[in-house]
This record gives sequence, C-alpha cells and structure tokens, in this order.
Amino acid sequence: MDYQFEVLIDSGEAAKLLGIHPKTLQNMARHGRIPGIRIGKYWRFRVSEIDRWLQAEVNYHGYAYRQHEEVKP
Repeated sequence: MDYQFEVLIDSGEAAKLLGIHPKTLQNMARHGRIPGIRIGKYWRFRVSEIDRWLQAEVNYHGYAYRQHEEVKP
C-alpha cells in the first residue's frame, strides 16, 4: 500500500484560495456543502478535495455551494 500524506490547510488559507470569507467556508463545511475536517474546534481542508469539489459542484451561474439542477425538457 502506497500512501502519501497530504498536508491540511486551515480555513484562512482555504478561504483565500476560494476568494471567500473564512467564516463562510466554515459554515459551508459545518453544513456539509464543502469537504472539510473538524479537528477540535478548528476546520482543516485538503487542497485536492477542494479542487474535486469545485470541479463537481460549482455552478458557474450562481453560488459555489448550490448544486447543479437537472434541466427537464
């Protein structure tokens, strides 16, 4: 088994990458809208998971935490 440890970043760094306020990011993580890890009272994030989340969930016509809605014909 080959495992490589990925360094976790704090909510300030992750929020800066996303261009949002750290409290907004923490709220999103608390409600399961973005992948995050709570360690004690602190939120930590993996850059790779944020990248995957962005590619899968971002609606370019709205907010990042809104999921795509299927358009029905």
